[in-house]
Amino acid sequence: MTTPSWNSLLPGHQSMKTMSADELGAVEQASGDYLAVLANGISGIGHMLACTASNSETGISSSAVADIGWMLESLGVLISNLSDTRNSADFLLAEVKVGE
Repeated sequence: MTTPSWNSLLPGHQSMKTMSADELGAVEQASGDYLAVLANGISGIGHMLACTASNSETGISSSAVADIGWMLESLGVLISNLSDTRNSADFLLAEVKVGE
């Protein structure tokens, strides 16, 4: 059994083709909202890392940096996939509105 990627957990372009305008609008809105939250969270983590690394008393361990690095890589992939999902929903929503 393989572990699904972030993208396999999000609605794909083909499945979005069968969604109503309301459903597509919800997908577009949620994707945009999550993109903003993730971007702000990553900025916060960057700030935290910079402050922690500047602290000569406690510093930050290399294993903590590695863990954070892997998490940020995963979040970067998620942000890209959410952006693709949002763009697909936006495109399909425009097609639905033209067809009305």
